[in-house]
Amino acid sequence: MIATVKIDKGFFDLTIPAAKEPKGIIFAKLETKINSVIQDIADDKLGDVATTIINDNPDGPLAADVKALACVDVFLREMRGLDLVLTPTGFGVVNTNDTAPASKIRVDALDGELRVKWLNLSDAIMEKCFKISGWYQQGLVIIDTLFCFFSFLRRYAGLQAPISKDWETAAAPILEADRWLRDKISDEFMDELITKMATDALDEKSRGVVHQIRRIIGVAIQGNKGVAYEYFRRLINTLESDIESFSTYAGSQAYEVNHSTPYENHKDDSAFHFVG
Repeated sequence: MIATVKIDKGFFDLTIPAAKEPKGIIFAKLETKINSVIQDIADDKLGDVATTIINDNPDGPLAADVKALACVDVFLREMRGLDLVLTPTGFGVVNTNDTAPASKIRVDALDGELRVKWLNLSDAIMEKCFKISGWYQQGLVIIDTLFCFFSFLRRYAGLQAPISKDWETAAAPILEADRWLRDKISDEFMDELITKMATDALDEKSRGVVHQIRRIIGVAIQGNKGVAYEYFRRLINTLESDIESFSTYAGSQAYEVNHSTPYENHKDDSAFHFVG
């Protein structure tokens, strides 16, 4: 249980500047729910291992990210029911002669901005948890693919300013590409790489392979099967040129299939899909 972390108005205002107003009415309406959500995050994402670290260091970077995520999470869910009005500094909930009702456009824009912030904070928390010994072994968080961070849309999929909808839209092609790769280099090898990533145990060679896999998934999101196949060809070359370093792949049925099937999947082949 998180016993040492509480949110105050100053932290809330820094996290969501648009909700800053001198009387603290917005924060007062949300404070209890925010502190409750902190515990929900601990139960759902952190477990005993990471929770202990936060309790020992309530002012540390992991605690700060958890507090910020709780603020954003609650404000996102509650803001449309707060009767927001525009103020000189952002939004408020008290309507006076100097304020005007916040337009749907402005509220929608804030909603979109905060959803991106929510995803970035979730990324930051998970990345920090990867470095905590024993965290992933708790089994609280199931990581399905190596393309597990929202920020990868910008790095690997060519989206300069991705929004939350982009992440939702990418979910299907990410899983399809992951399944295709599992058919080609085995479930065992992909799961091994995921476990190494989530326990901060990737060595230099495995890190390079993970980077190549993410590039394949990134261009699959774009729908560019020609580039995806070229990146896959390079991945296979990397594995085959140092097969002793990738014993899980070398011992898999996928490896046997790759060495017994003369057919190759070409970029202009209409049968090339990330669906098996």
